[in-house]
Amino acid sequence: MIYRTHTTMIQTFRNRSNQFRTSCALLALLLPALGMSGGQCGGFPFPPTGECPGDPVPSVVLKVTNGAGQVLPIASISFRVNSVGPFTGICSDGMCNGMVLALDTLGTFTIQVSAPGYLTANQSVTVVAAADGCHPVTQNITIPLQLDNTVAVLAGAWESINAYGRTIIRFGNNGQVIGAILFDRTIAGDGNFYVAYNNRPIRGAPGQSVVLATANEPTRTLNTVNFVTTTLGYPVGFENAALSADFLSLQGMLAGVPVTYARLSSIPGPLMDP
Repeated sequence: MIYRTHTTMIQTFRNRSNQFRTSCALLALLLPALGMSGGQCGGFPFPPTGECPGDPVPSVVLKVTNGAGQVLPIASISFRVNSVGPFTGICSDGMCNGMVLALDTLGTFTIQVSAPGYLTANQSVTVVAAADGCHPVTQNITIPLQLDNTVAVLAGAWESINAYGRTIIRFGNNGQVIGAILFDRTIAGDGNFYVAYNNRPIRGAPGQSVVLATANEPTRTLNTVNFVTTTLGYPVGFENAALSADFLSLQGMLAGVPVTYARLSSIPGPLMDP
């Protein structure tokens, strides 16, 4: 998963603004529902009367929960409006309890939500104009995510610093192992090994070779995951590792020593697809 800062999202929306009559209707993505700034802003696509008078009105306020109705601590949001987009970002630190996806924006919102350890969910909602013919009728929606009980829970990149050195491992969307970076294991070059597993290519680093290796795919039993291999003589992975409740870390063993892995917020460039 790739997360953007709010500043980056705003710049992205501004870069797209020349497609529309207004440049600010979508700048409220993932702002807390009670923390919006005022100001006038036309719609996207613009409301029937152009710019609406007074403060802008939220189009969609989104809440993300688990199956038990508890607000998730972090989630990735992507949406389109009338097939235009996608616009992406994250909610965290309590923001998943109510995010404003757009201001004074009419049309059909197609929303996709994902979070570590959960199945991706999709939902659509149509936002219509209020009686004034300009501001929208705010749609308050909740999208519950169901737990992913498969090895796909590992999707993304994980980092560990243990007795065998610093390692980052990337797993694909189905939990399959993609590649790894073994840091500071060589004398020449940048000191790192870049490994592609099971004929799954990675980008690698400029001027550095990519090592091709094979490994057994990870497995999962209840809340315990396993992925163990030996690459270039180094043990890589984790044995009988327990996933944390928020799916952001795991703790286990590797060749007799304790290891802890933390989920990274983004995939390092060398481990991305070519």
